[in-house]
Amino acid sequence: MTREGRLRIGYVLVDYLCTLIGVVMFSVLRLHIQHDASAASGDIWPFMILHHVVAFVLIFPLFMLLIYSLTGFYVYVTDKSRIKELAKTFEGVILGAIFFSLALFFMKDASYVYRFNYGLILLFSGILFVSVFIGRVCLTTCLLKRRGKDGAYRCGVLVIGNTNTPEENSGYSSIALRHGIYIRRVVSLGEMNDVVRMVSQGEVDCVMMSNTAMNSQGILSSLNRLYSLDVSIFVSPDDRALIMGLVRYDNVIAEPLVDLACLELPDKVVALKRFMDIIASFIGLVICLPVMAVLSCAIKIQSSGPVIYSQERIGFRKRPFMLFKLRSMRMDAESAGPSLTVTNDERVTPVGRFMRKYRLDEIPNLWNVMKGEMSIVGPRPERQYYIDQIIKQAPHYTLIHQVRPGLTSWGMVKYGYACDVSGMVERLKYDILYLRNMSLSLDLRIIYHTLFTVIRGEGK
Repeated sequence: MTREGRLRIGYVLVDYLCTLIGVVMFSVLRLHIQHDASAASGDIWPFMILHHVVAFVLIFPLFMLLIYSLTGFYVYVTDKSRIKELAKTFEGVILGAIFFSLALFFMKDASYVYRFNYGLILLFSGILFVSVFIGRVCLTTCLLKRRGKDGAYRCGVLVIGNTNTPEENSGYSSIALRHGIYIRRVVSLGEMNDVVRMVSQGEVDCVMMSNTAMNSQGILSSLNRLYSLDVSIFVSPDDRALIMGLVRYDNVIAEPLVDLACLELPDKVVALKRFMDIIASFIGLVICLPVMAVLSCAIKIQSSGPVIYSQERIGFRKRPFMLFKLRSMRMDAESAGPSLTVTNDERVTPVGRFMRKYRLDEIPNLWNVMKGEMSIVGPRPERQYYIDQIIKQAPHYTLIHQVRPGLTSWGMVKYGYACDVSGMVERLKYDILYLRNMSLSLDLRIIYHTLFTVIRGEGK
């Protein structure tokens, strides 16, 4: 598991524990504030059952973890800001208090909410906020104070630059000195094997790319290797990027470094996109189960072999995964090696031709979406065999690995299926355009146009 994954689990556990503490503290105070006969006689169990205290303590902390996730708190966990933690905690607690009030309203009636006393809801919000915020700040502070004997961070930063240009590297040293970080080593682009080894073994926290490295000939191939390591890649924006407004930054203390491994999307947008993927894929699988059953029988009748066809594709941060589809070709379709589908392809079975026309063969992709390997909208995943050929013509293809591949994409809507590598390169411009304009509204528009493509049977 990567360091980012371990940190995310740490924040989830701390949030759960602190939310549970806050809920228990509120329940105890509520017992003393809301007097009734059972509480006065010392028998608290009737009170706890009547007011659903046990269910509240057991269920509400888990529900709050969902709220915290939807606010985007767990999206990027390696570079936390206390101010942002304050805002995110306040946002999550307010949403939790609103849902708590709605639950009271529907469980009882409006008059019960008034009798419950809105002051108790404010008390609940205050206790929950203090408890969760203290836990988050303590964890973040422990991470920030993780220093060695020399006072610098134990892991530190790896700088990729020109080892023959001391003045440029000294600029990064001054950045490190101002912010108390430790530059572990300065390497050149020719030492990428050492970079991969150090990052993989957890010897560095992040990577900095100097301006000389960014302007070098092999920068895109180097980025291609770094994207698969699940590590932040910081660069210092030049004057042209600043003037054109290409840099978005809101930390007034830290150095304005841009992370190339992360898209400039609000955390809550990333979290909501993933949440919508889970809901949509689950509903889609449930609705499409009868369709898959019928198609499976037709596939079995027309050709021998498995119904579900799996193939390795390259996904988010260059991680390979197995893509699942309903088999639309003969089993020996690629006996001579990888080849793309062409018009009137003889390898496609009759039922396969029907499925591909309405894109029904891609229904099992919804399972990949639910697992987190894909998204509903994103660049279509390719095999490494074709990626190697695409990169020769368009080295910037590696940029699409910043997001999860999609069931549909802007490129599929505008261009459709590609019959050769040149077509893939042509379609790539729409995928890059998607990366620079990602939003939930754009996703909805792409889904809308995809549905019409499916209904009209314009697949291939």
